[in-house]
Amino acid sequence: MPDALAKTRGFSLPEVLLAMLLMVSVVTALGGYYRSLALSNHQLNQYRQLWRYAWLQTQRQAHPVPEGWSSQRVQTTSQRCVSINVTITTPLGKQGHMTRLHCPVNL
Repeated sequence: MPDALAKTRGFSLPEVLLAMLLMVSVVTALGGYYRSLALSNHQLNQYRQLWRYAWLQTQRQAHPVPEGWSSQRVQTTSQRCVSINVTITTPLGKQGHMTRLHCPVNL
């Protein structure tokens, strides 16, 4: 039995160091990829919020925007139609502009 134990060998030090280097580089790359995905997801959510708040501001009755957001609303009337122009600014400074025309329906 001692001869069988003597013949078994583990990994050498260079092999272990190379494996650790590969593992660290893969984990670092995956962490950076995850961070970029999280950032782009946050930006996409803010983009969607921007247009949702702009849509709410173009309704006949304006809804309040959350704290940190700003809104400029201009309402004009031409004949019997009402045109509402809205500019929304996010807390990070991105802007969106939307115009909506409300006309009465004659049945």
